[in-house]
Amino acid sequence: MSTLLKNAHIVLDDRNEIEKGCLLIEGGFIQEVFDHEADIEADEAEDMSGLTLYPGFIDPHNHGAMGKDFICGAEAVSAVSEDAVKDGTTAFLASLTVLSHEGELEALKSLAGAKADKAVCLGIHMEGPYLSKEYKALMDERYLRDPSIEELNEMIEASSNRIRTMTVAPERKGMDAFIPYLCKKGIIPMIGHTACTCQQALQARTWGAKGFTHLYNAMSQHTHRNPGCATAAFLADDMYKEMILDGFHTDTDVVRMTYKEMGPEQIIMITDAMLAKGMKDGVYTFSGLKCRKEGIHVRVVETGRIAGSAFGMIDAVRFVSDLVHPSPIEICAMTSHNAAVLLKDEGRGNLNKNARADIAVLDDQLNVIETYVAGRSVYRRKQS
Repeated sequence: MSTLLKNAHIVLDDRNEIEKGCLLIEGGFIQEVFDHEADIEADEAEDMSGLTLYPGFIDPHNHGAMGKDFICGAEAVSAVSEDAVKDGTTAFLASLTVLSHEGELEALKSLAGAKADKAVCLGIHMEGPYLSKEYKALMDERYLRDPSIEELNEMIEASSNRIRTMTVAPERKGMDAFIPYLCKKGIIPMIGHTACTCQQALQARTWGAKGFTHLYNAMSQHTHRNPGCATAAFLADDMYKEMILDGFHTDTDVVRMTYKEMGPEQIIMITDAMLAKGMKDGVYTFSGLKCRKEGIHVRVVETGRIAGSAFGMIDAVRFVSDLVHPSPIEICAMTSHNAAVLLKDEGRGNLNKNARADIAVLDDQLNVIETYVAGRSVYRRKQS
């Protein structure tokens, strides 16, 4: 079955766009791209006048939604898949907070065979357990420890080789061997929840680390006599930086400064969403702690500490658009292209010929009008 999306502003990738063109979709992939109004026969045709087609958003750091947490396994995959497409997200990683080793293996086994009908689960992000106690944030300190290749191999087996990324603290003993082993096994090392110095973070880059987990949050900071992980993020311009762009996790002036110095080429938008996303305000348990959701913000009840988020990728797009006014191709870089490059997924993050037909359709107010996954319309905004 073929579908023609015509008369659209098309953001092809992080460098190219078409002011008014058409996409021909067949078999879940983009068969042709036209930079003009094309009179092509197709089984279905949809007029996209006044709308912009973006590569479907990719969220590589997401803990859950609709009352479901990925530590509970497969049932959360369906919940997030259903919820994410409303925000233009077509693919995500299932992020796990720290559990006992036995608990992690159980969750990984459940997630290994999980499938989703809408947004696609690309694999698993292990946020730990080899993290700093000083910057543990919500992580259960009982299970934070030095890395173990033996444990990692058990995790890989339990997950059926679905672990795509792992957040680690470079200062933990044995990371000089562990990070290269992650790379050997095809797992992308990310730096986060760390008390490392700037030099330790840069050393981790030479071992194979590829990015920074939620920049500024849960890491040693930039100070002029004791430069930390955040300093290294500015020096390592060949590494990607996840950012939770809600004006809550990071002050707006710091976001402006980061965007000015790094540019969209280095930033990956994430939600760090937790199970309360899509739910009514109230108290929910996340990483073993009682947390209160109010709007898109979540805090630990006892301490007031930020506890992930309850917002979607489109919320981040709107926030950044209001703050720094990125172009459509710059939005594409931060929402999909950079994540696809990090994950080595050439079929996503662009709308060029032969790419997967994962598409977020937005109006000029940055509302998600429709979402396509593999050429199939899986969400359409209700007309008011």
